[in-house]
Amino acid sequence: MQIDETPASSPATSSIKLNRRNSLRGATDHLHRDLDRIAAGFNLGDATHYRRFLQANAATLIAIEQLLETAGVEQLLPDWRERSRRAAILADLQSLQSDVQPLALRRTAPTPSEVFGILYVLEGSRLGARVQLDQVLASTDENVRNASTYLSHGQPGEGSNLWRSFLEHLETHEAADDQTQTVSGAVYAFTMFIRSFSQAASDLQLRTAPAA
Repeated sequence: MQIDETPASSPATSSIKLNRRNSLRGATDHLHRDLDRIAAGFNLGDATHYRRFLQANAATLIAIEQLLETAGVEQLLPDWRERSRRAAILADLQSLQSDVQPLALRRTAPTPSEVFGILYVLEGSRLGARVQLDQVLASTDENVRNASTYLSHGQPGEGSNLWRSFLEHLETHEAADDQTQTVSGAVYAFTMFIRSFSQAASDLQLRTAPAA
């Protein structure tokens, strides 16, 4: 689950000042690396591994999306319904004859600044999904290849650029002014995904790459 790998000078972001994005990236880089290290242990071409990978994503994604909606995310991102991916990941799990139990998040609704931090993690994960999608589509298992709705959701090939538009909101919306709370939201989201993926890796008895 790679986050925010687009260089600051890329065409997709060259016209946007990225101070807030860079602050978030610097504050959460260690968590990003930890999550990527765990996720790298899953063989996405294998049905058992891929199913558990989707379950780990879904357990956190569904719970966090519901949390964001409780906090009024649509008032901050009017196109939230276009961005939401829980229907997509549930469709993939159903295709693989599986389901998931969302995490029980025992916390109050996040502040608007925390919402932006959480969204940074969710929206940035689409970048890493490009690489993961290639692995899924290269699988010799037709069932795996046909369960790619989640990883392909919102990719540029669909005519959207959700990452760029999110960065525009992040850098300009007054609700993202409090960087301490924005970082707090991102840390929370990363921590929940790490917890879910760690459990999934343990279930599969995966060996994860050593920490750098």
